Amino acid sequence: MTDWVQQAQHLTDEVLRPAATEVDGSGMIPQSHFETLRDQGFYGLAFASTDPVSTLADVGEILVSGCLATAFVWAQHHGTLLRLMMSRNDALKAQFLADLRSGAVTAGVSGSGYANPDNPLVVATETDDGYTITGRAPFVTGWGYVDVIGVTAYDTRADKTVTFLIDAIDGPNIHSKRIPLSAADASNTVQLTFNGHDIPHTAVIHVRKTPRGGLSIADRAILRINGSLALGVARACLTEAARIGHPSPPLWETHTTIREALNNAATGDGDIYDARARASQFAVTAANYVATAAGSRSVQRGEPTERMVREAAFSMVCTTIPEVKSRILTTCHPQ
Repeated sequence: MTDWVQQAQHLTDEVLRPAATEVDGSGMIPQSHFETLRDQGFYGLAFASTDPVSTLADVGEILVSGCLATAFVWAQHHGTLLRLMMSRNDALKAQFLADLRSGAVTAGVSGSGYANPDNPLVVATETDDGYTITGRAPFVTGWGYVDVIGVTAYDTRADKTVTFLIDAIDGPNIHSKRIPLSAADASNTVQLTFNGHDIPHTAVIHVRKTPRGGLSIADRAILRINGSLALGVARACLTEAARIGHPSPPLWETHTTIREALNNAATGDGDIYDARARASQFAVTAANYVATAAGSRSVQRGEPTERMVREAAFSMVCTTIPEVKSRILTTCHPQ
């Protein structure tokens, strides 16, 4: 049986971390990074483990610690893959599922947050043949790297979310605009605008009633996996601190404690929003530590610790939903 964590660590040490500074500076991820992830089976990781949530979380953390941009693009793939796996559209599954699992086809995702019924940014209007999509997804990662995108829109008339699959290319009614990012800029994140784009029923992954009330198990799983971004940035900082002669066992202990809290909260034992907030705050703490240890190098562009400070700030807002943001702000400015 493959030890995915060990394999991810080897990939990080041998491929991702050595190239991270060049990826950050050039704004481009080598295609070989994605080919290596594919060849080693990482695109089908969710199907290769008896505990996919924990495996995705642990492996994601390690890959992020090597190269945030590469891991950020890779992570989006699983959101669309898992949605398609649970689809009842057997024809669409027959067309794409096997290739998505192998990595022969790679995917990005425009998440359900943009289909929030209180403020839907992407709206679906049902037609005789499918749906017409209008609106704007402000952050879609991997454009130009991935083959397809899983998009979720909100059907205001039916009070349902509609998730569908599209080719990741600009078209007459789909327009992308590159967004420069302070960190992980090489991830090719774009603003995606839909101007009356028609989707046939054959491209629909699923249509679901808009969820109301508390968090589902799936919601908690997504929040847990997303928390690996902050933990991965913190891991990179602590690893670099040890490399330059300033190891910090107490900070590693805190890292472990926060990961355990996230794992427990993912199963309902604890406040998942609080655990996510603590992870993001800890990434900043770890970045401040390694930046101070490295000294003046940390304010020079192109230095690893300078990049890590930007990545820690990125982790404070990336994949952070309002409930997590509220916890962070309350902690910083207690009532």
